[in-house]
Amino acid sequence: MKLTIAESSRLLEALHGATRKLASSADPDAVLRDVLTLCVEAVGAEGGTIYIHDPVTRTLQFAFVTPEDVAMRLERLDIPDDYGVVGRVFQSGTAEVSSFPRDGDPNRIRIRERTGLIVRNMITVPLQIKGSTPIGAVQVVNKRNGNFNENDEAVLESISDVSTMAITNARLLEQQTRVASLEGMGRAAHDLANKAGVLSTITEDFRRNLDGLKEALGKGPSNSEACYYLEMLETSLHDVFVPYGERVYRYARLINDLAAGKELKPKMKKGQLVSAVEGGVTFLESQARRNHVRIVYDLQQDAPELEFDDLFVMRVMENLVGNAIKAVNDSIPNEWLAEHADDDDASYGTVTVRYRHVDGCHMIEVADDGPGMSPATIRSILSGKAVSQWDRSLGTGLGTKVVVELVRALGGRLSIRSKLGEGSTFVIELGNLPGLPSAV
Repeated sequence: MKLTIAESSRLLEALHGATRKLASSADPDAVLRDVLTLCVEAVGAEGGTIYIHDPVTRTLQFAFVTPEDVAMRLERLDIPDDYGVVGRVFQSGTAEVSSFPRDGDPNRIRIRERTGLIVRNMITVPLQIKGSTPIGAVQVVNKRNGNFNENDEAVLESISDVSTMAITNARLLEQQTRVASLEGMGRAAHDLANKAGVLSTITEDFRRNLDGLKEALGKGPSNSEACYYLEMLETSLHDVFVPYGERVYRYARLINDLAAGKELKPKMKKGQLVSAVEGGVTFLESQARRNHVRIVYDLQQDAPELEFDDLFVMRVMENLVGNAIKAVNDSIPNEWLAEHADDDDASYGTVTVRYRHVDGCHMIEVADDGPGMSPATIRSILSGKAVSQWDRSLGTGLGTKVVVELVRALGGRLSIRSKLGEGSTFVIELGNLPGLPSAV
């Protein structure tokens, strides 16, 4: 195929733009969004979709779609990696241009009914470096002027080369950052465990000294003031030093096991789950107020007891509520923030924590009225392969993955209900689980 000077210039401009925009990004999701945008703009299309291949499930997973209004209406499902035009292009590694008459094809009718989008033509290209196995595919639809042609195919294939390299590099950088974070967590947790061990030794010494003091006071004349302070010390030992020292040690061991990829072993004990739920949330009240978020509690206090690990449950609640606070705060308009800059008590949104016991199942919900998440993000979180954008802002980006691991270790199930623009609800089920799907 011979390109004209104008077409060659267009191709070089597209490649330059792709290289410049994708070269420095270390965020795989941001790279995928940019790739799709570049492809749509480069060939003058109205929109498009990008898929990433999962070799384990042998599916092409929906990543992003543009424009935004279509994204919010489209039913986004993973598809087998050999299904339809996208699957055929992925398997063959060869681009394909398609055009559609106004016929009664049921698939296009369903898409039109859901989105209002009439697909006139489209071009599908594999995401690959020439000669290598594709990592996904990009499909753009409805060229604004005329039909897609071989020149559009050449432009998208060239962008695909650069994009595939950028996606691969971003994944590697993210993996390196994740490994470094895990190693840092492991070292910090090991140091914390050692300090907690020292605290445990000191606590035992303190206990022996208290027993000696109690015995000495018992032998001498009665001293009500000394007995009072002895009682206060004993209370502090049993209610503060022992439980909190043990909790610090267990938390350090938990982080160390997570960092090392070890199997988590919860310390199951029968008790009131609502206490751990409430305990994991209440200390975030000040953080919520600083972020103009109000925490609302809807907790059943008379539920039957359950065997659970209180540390695991409290850590799950801390992560979920902390992320929900960030999600709500991120959606606050700058104008509102400026207007309420001096009002620490002003709240823009809410995070609601619910707990109910229904038919033998203990259900915990953390709901926010933030911006919501896409189905692709939900799927990534539940698979344990990704984190929400809110906990990524903390630094390590491991918070949501920790939640998934802890819930699984408790024998529970995590699901997410969310739509872009409508907030998110994380649901944890423990105890007698009904046969519900793992994601809604």
